[in-house]
Amino acid sequence: MTVFKPEKIFEPITLGRMTVKNRIESAPAGPMLASSDSMATAELIEYHRCLAEGGAGIVTVGISLINPEATVPNILNLSDDRVVFRLAELTEAIQRYGAKASIELTAIAFRPGAPHTPDNIISPADTITKTQIKTTIDQYVRAVERCAMAGFDMVLIHGGHGLYVSNFFSPFTNHRTDEYGGSLKNRARFALELLDAIRDRIGHSVAIEYRMSADELIPGGAGVEESLAFAGMIEDKIDLLHVSAGWLTNDDILKHTIQPIYFNRGYNVHYAETFKKALRVPVAAVGSLDMALASEVVESDRADVVSMIRSLIADPNCVNKVRKHLPDTVRPCIRCNLCINRTHYFPLPLRCAVNPVAGRELAFKNINPPDAFKKVVVVGGGPAGMQAARTLAERGHQAVIFEKENALGGMLRIAKTAPFKKDVKQYLEWAVRMTLSDPHITVHLNREATADRVAAEAPDAVIIATGAKPLLPSIPGVELSHVVWGGDVEAGKATVGKRVVVAGGGQTGCEIALHLAQQGKSVTLVEMLTLSEMIANGPRINMNTVVSLLREHQVDILTETKLTAIDGDAVTVENKGQCVSIGCDSVVLCLGVIPDREMVARFIHSAPDIYIVGDSTTHRGNLWTATTTAFHAAMNI
Repeated sequence: MTVFKPEKIFEPITLGRMTVKNRIESAPAGPMLASSDSMATAELIEYHRCLAEGGAGIVTVGISLINPEATVPNILNLSDDRVVFRLAELTEAIQRYGAKASIELTAIAFRPGAPHTPDNIISPADTITKTQIKTTIDQYVRAVERCAMAGFDMVLIHGGHGLYVSNFFSPFTNHRTDEYGGSLKNRARFALELLDAIRDRIGHSVAIEYRMSADELIPGGAGVEESLAFAGMIEDKIDLLHVSAGWLTNDDILKHTIQPIYFNRGYNVHYAETFKKALRVPVAAVGSLDMALASEVVESDRADVVSMIRSLIADPNCVNKVRKHLPDTVRPCIRCNLCINRTHYFPLPLRCAVNPVAGRELAFKNINPPDAFKKVVVVGGGPAGMQAARTLAERGHQAVIFEKENALGGMLRIAKTAPFKKDVKQYLEWAVRMTLSDPHITVHLNREATADRVAAEAPDAVIIATGAKPLLPSIPGVELSHVVWGGDVEAGKATVGKRVVVAGGGQTGCEIALHLAQQGKSVTLVEMLTLSEMIANGPRINMNTVVSLLREHQVDILTETKLTAIDGDAVTVENKGQCVSIGCDSVVLCLGVIPDREMVARFIHSAPDIYIVGDSTTHRGNLWTATTTAFHAAMNI
């Protein structure tokens, strides 16, 4: 059982001249749910309404631009009076549940003539004129006025992560020789003038939050000492200080701002603790927080407020669940960063690997109940099968799971093995717990589904979630005893020697290579794609991080390289026409999986309605495709 001490985190807090009902804030994130002309939509409103209904004290609308030349489709732009009308509906939706409505404001400068993507964001600090500085400040002020008119309780000025305002403060990007550059006082001038201008125009009718990087973590950037001095200069001008770290537009540093699964939770809390000890203004901690850690951070007085978003995307109701003493029902975030990958890099609308409704709250808001409650057999108790069963149960159907193993979980039982996969382990435990405890779900373990067993249940529908089988290459030596599948290695069904070649540089192959290297193995990773293509095949934050960790553990990464043959103590690989022999004791195959079509065929005629979900439908399956396809099937019954 999860143990919480949630008293203080649910105490009200005064920020400026208003009182917030608890210490939890949904951190700003851009869900890419605005319209193509950067206006609020019904989808954006419903997404934030659900966060408010779930119990957060402050719900913050993510990145909203203030300069008209930086308009980006599906991201709010506050430079036009027309935005106010729908924003007023948005604030009403948030405030309906007693939450305070906040909104994150930033300017962005893009490389001239280039697409408006994160890769093309540039620093304006060295090129903008004094006249343009005053224009930008006025754009901020007018945007704040529009937010106040729409009923926002707070505005959050983004002054960190390498974005516009921080470009003036950072010695890495600011090389000016006038009164806006050089000394700390001069580099702080833009932010100080901006905050003064906002307060002069709106007074204290709207609270002001400020987000900054305690340490920019970039050579030549601002460190903790200088950032703390800057925070002291602005603390009387703001009502809440968010203390983060890093630089959003640098992939090598982004992992320290938005931490993937390989890093500990609460990664940046120590910065908030340092700033809280030195300042009078309330401080918000950020960085891979969940409700358990958030409670501990506030109870131990390391921060006044906790700002988090991925945990709220995974379970928008997690705040209320903990407040009602139901922490074991909170659906955990696995920090796979699917959400960030879609919204930050492509861009695509927000989605979540564990919450199939995320970003689609409006689409599933008023689903009619089924015409009749049905009995549904689910073949397979992996992540797709469990998701299907839970969704069926929520709709009032009766689900019967057949699982051939002695426990639920499927591929997740393998995926959770490495020490750095604690988040996956936590999600698996939650999924199993919620599945087994539901009275509408019957689970048969150690019982492989057969046509006769399924027929005996007389089901109205069958959901086939039998998963996939490993893809094995047709190369000489693949049948040798020291050639093993990566899943068997992680499951403890196969052992490997001291020198290991891992074939396949997808996320699974990289993680297995890392796990083996952490055990002291000498590992070579072989991948046919280029390094950039390899990284692009998974969430970029996670892939960049795992590649950097592989290098730290001296894993030899051979890209644009093909495994062509295996013999008793070596493999042959080909790189750009050149063949090389690599000595090894073991070969681990991580070349993906293919749907187990033979298993699907066994049940394709076993009920009037048949649904195929998860890895049974695709060779590029992951947890998101598993939960989403299973959810869709269950919703369609």
